[in-house]
This record gives sequence, C-alpha cells and structure tokens, in this order.
Amino acid sequence: MNPNSSSQLSMWYPFFLMIIELVPFYYLCSMLSSEKENKSREGMKMMGLPLSMYYITIFIFYFMIALLTSLIVSIVTCSLILKKTQFSLFFYFCLVYSVSFYGIAFCITSLLPTKRSSSVASTLYHIVSYYFSFAIMDPATPSSV
Repeated sequence: MNPNSSSQLSMWYPFFLMIIELVPFYYLCSMLSSEKENKSREGMKMMGLPLSMYYITIFIFYFMIALLTSLIVSIVTCSLILKKTQFSLFFYFCLVYSVSFYGIAFCITSLLPTKRSSSVASTLYHIVSYYFSFAIMDPATPSSV
C-alpha cells in the first residue's frame, strides 16, 4: 500500500466509521426520548410489563440494528479496504463499538427532557468524543492525559 494512501486512510476511515455509527445512536436516543415524552413506558408498566422486559426489548432491537450495521461495515471494509484484516476480529470490534452506545443513550435521555435536546446532545457527544482522540494522539500530549 502506498504510504500516502495509508496516511489518508488512517485519517479519514475513523471519521467515516464515526458517521456510520452516528445514525443508529441518534435513532436510539430519539426513540428513547420520544417514549419518555409520550410516557409510554409508564403505560406499559401499569399494564403489567416488567421494566426488565422493557430494557431487554430495546436492547435486542438496538442489537439487531448494531449487528446489521457492523456486518455491512465489516464486509465492505475487509473486502475492499483492509484486505489483510481478520473479518471476525474487525466485526467484533464494530459490534462492541456500536453496542457501547446503548448505555450512553440511556444516560443522555435520562438527563435531558425533550426529544430534540436528547438527539442534539447525543450527536454532539458522539462527534466531540471523536475529536478528543486527536488531542490524545498528538505526540506533544503528556502521557498523564
């Protein structure tokens, strides 16, 4: 691989991966905050649905979205871009990265009252946390950071 293309890939691929994972994360946050605004969780709880079943259902739904997204990203990446990468390892990385946003989505939606504020905060959180990596990767950054 050309060294120039390798540096371009290391700079742009994480950005595209972040944008790809932003869509399901945004959807999850907007869905959770919409249910919070409509008080549908309280209605289901009054009808006898245990809260554990509510959270498991949302997790399974989001896990299926994360599984599909991770599968597509892994297939495209391992077949076209990073041909010497082990597919199962890269797929597992993408899946864990996607599923890690499940807990963060609940934290964001529990702190903010409306669907719009939760959605904007989730997008900002995801983008700002991505750009923090540039501060950490800088060689001038002390190791204590």
